[in-house]
Amino acid sequence: QDGCCFAARASGLYRSEDAGLTWALAPGNLDLDAEFAALAVVVSPAFRDDRTVFAGVAGGVLRSLDAGRNWAAIPLPSPPPVVTCLAVSPHFEQDGFLFAGTMEDGVFRSPDRGRSWHSWNFGLLDLRCLALAASPAFAEDETLFAATETALYRSTNGGRAWRETGLPLEASPVLSLALAPTFAADGILFVGTDAGQLQRSRD
Repeated sequence: QDGCCFAARASGLYRSEDAGLTWALAPGNLDLDAEFAALAVVVSPAFRDDRTVFAGVAGGVLRSLDAGRNWAAIPLPSPPPVVTCLAVSPHFEQDGFLFAGTMEDGVFRSPDRGRSWHSWNFGLLDLRCLALAASPAFAEDETLFAATETALYRSTNGGRAWRETGLPLEASPVLSLALAPTFAADGILFVGTDAGQLQRSRD
């Protein structure tokens, strides 16, 4: 409805106000190098009302509360990790949960809309995280998935503990994840792999 779009690229974080016809570098107020890499970007499920956007960069997370016009840089615990992926709770407006996957330091969780972050890696044997996804019914089932270079992990307690799934070894690494809107009822999960495969799980 508002035509607002975001794109994370190796050359920076971009924002469009006309549904992608034209683009401009987004975090101008931070006075960052135009070549800084943004590896992930997510918007709040309540974006229409709260105008909140997050972007993953080297060292932390950028947050905007005005649809990407102004940004604040929020560092993650030292040593500064490279944020490779982000997942926001489908019920973010109520619970404020946000998750960040990193290049070598696993998963971090923010319980307060991105203001503070904590390592969330118990049971995660591979800390090179490439993709994250939260269940559409996260408020009820607390289910998260984390894809790493060597395996796909699942948590059923909001990321406090992780367990490896039965994804075939030859399917790794997984580069993208998608849960069906009806995941709570049918358990359908899709993974896109580096080998060009699309794998589906029904359980």
